[in-house]
Amino acid sequence: MSQELQQKAQDVVSAFKQQLSKSGIEHVGQHHFSELQLLIESALTSVSLQQMEHTADRVQSLAQQLRQEVQHSKQF
Repeated sequence: MSQELQQKAQDVVSAFKQQLSKSGIEHVGQHHFSELQLLIESALTSVSLQQMEHTADRVQSLAQQLRQEVQHSKQF
């Protein structure tokens, strides 16, 4: 988990806490806020990995197209 994603998750939890009253924060408890942060980190990591995989697929496709163009150019 990157430090950046951990910070984003922590920021989301902090913003959520600001929406709650003091009694709401006490009722939820730090343990549940920590669990929420882990869930957010997991979701952010999953989306990040999906995006990287999509980008890798696009790069691979572009590389294949480039190889085809080079092979086609060699024929002339």
